[in-house]
Amino acid sequence: MNPYHHRSCHSCHQPQVSPWFQPPAQPVVCPPQYRVHDSFIPRMQPVIHPIVNVNRQHIVNVPQHYFTETNRNVVVNPPQQAYPYPQGGFQQPFQRPFGPRY
Repeated sequence: MNPYHHRSCHSCHQPQVSPWFQPPAQPVVCPPQYRVHDSFIPRMQPVIHPIVNVNRQHIVNVPQHYFTETNRNVVVNPPQQAYPYPQGGFQQPFQRPFGPRY
């Protein structure tokens, strides 16, 4: 018996289809979905870092002081005296002209 037919009609000899049963539709094929299982394998890759050492010498001026000395002989005329003394020197002991100093 065909599952799509319910009963055959004897008068027309055509099978009768149940109104509740539908034949299957054509399948729809979707594009494939991929499941990727990644694995990683280490591989050494040399990385070179060149270093240049630079030795710099900076010149800095530092003052170094030198002193030179010279000697000069200078003759100074004596100043005019406010109280002239008699020629021949002092006759009396020297006293301060304006009294004692405080």
